[in-house]
Amino acid sequence: METLQQIILGEFNNKLALNNHIGYEHNSSVYQGIYNNNKRNLNVLVKVIPRKDTPNFNQLLLEIGFIKYLSKFVSSKKYISICYNVKLTKDYLIIVQELPIGMTLKKFISQIKDLTYGEYCRLICVLMYKLLIAINYIHVKGVAHRGLNPENIYVNYVNGQILDVKITDFAVSCGKYIGISYDSSKQNSRLDDYFCQTLDFLINPPEKFNISELVARIKRLSKDQTRNSIYLYLAKKADIWALGILFWKLLNKKNNGENPLDIQFPVEYQKSKSWKVFNGSSEASKLIRKIFESVIERMLSEIPKRAKSSDILENFVLVNKYYEDFDTDLQEIATS
Repeated sequence: METLQQIILGEFNNKLALNNHIGYEHNSSVYQGIYNNNKRNLNVLVKVIPRKDTPNFNQLLLEIGFIKYLSKFVSSKKYISICYNVKLTKDYLIIVQELPIGMTLKKFISQIKDLTYGEYCRLICVLMYKLLIAINYIHVKGVAHRGLNPENIYVNYVNGQILDVKITDFAVSCGKYIGISYDSSKQNSRLDDYFCQTLDFLINPPEKFNISELVARIKRLSKDQTRNSIYLYLAKKADIWALGILFWKLLNKKNNGENPLDIQFPVEYQKSKSWKVFNGSSEASKLIRKIFESVIERMLSEIPKRAKSSDILENFVLVNKYYEDFDTDLQEIATS
């Protein structure tokens, strides 16, 4: 009887070599390996998911469809950990994806304790700018992540500089124009081309509580908008909502001993407007305060005021009258 490793290698015709078994993620086995992609040897993660032990397997295939769709674009490699290959056998789903460089945002935050507060703020602004670019990129491509958290964001930090910020784990992503075969024995078997059905967030965006107004707004925009269009709209807003909370937490740290990810976001933020509060040190420059106030307001305000990722991105860098306060790293970002 073939071992799991033999099954994996057999599917890839010697293009894949397994180095070691890392562990388990839910009910999938995860390996580290080397994948030959167009004569280039790449470090990869290999996830092997058993079909019979996976609830909602067809839904999983659609979720994989979104990362496959994004991975077709050359520019995606700048912003996400791409998927190189997917094999569907009668027993397993095998996913070969890029091995992220760097560390998770959660680990990164725990390792930058020796900075002054001003240095820390500048670093967070660089981080958020790069993260906004990545989110805006996938939104433009018609995909929402819906699972942004410090474990799904990888930061490549070298010699005091953030080189890359990449988004991983599209397990609850949704979008449009995606289709994938779900039964390898039936070549023409397809799932729906548009998947975006549920919104399951730890923190719900305000739109969830005002769906009728949202529907009315979208109907005014286009007669062809569908129910799924509304869900995708909500999902993209949820990405911005998650970034807003993250940005608020990271810049409201009061001292080096405090983990900003443990800070509680105010529950009554709509009534008290407490989401506008910046409790950071006086070391933070006027520019950083201005960025925080303008961007956080767009990220966390109510429906009519909350902007798209592209609008927030533009607002982040175009603070023209404050250019004299730009530190070198932010100035380079703003003009790149």
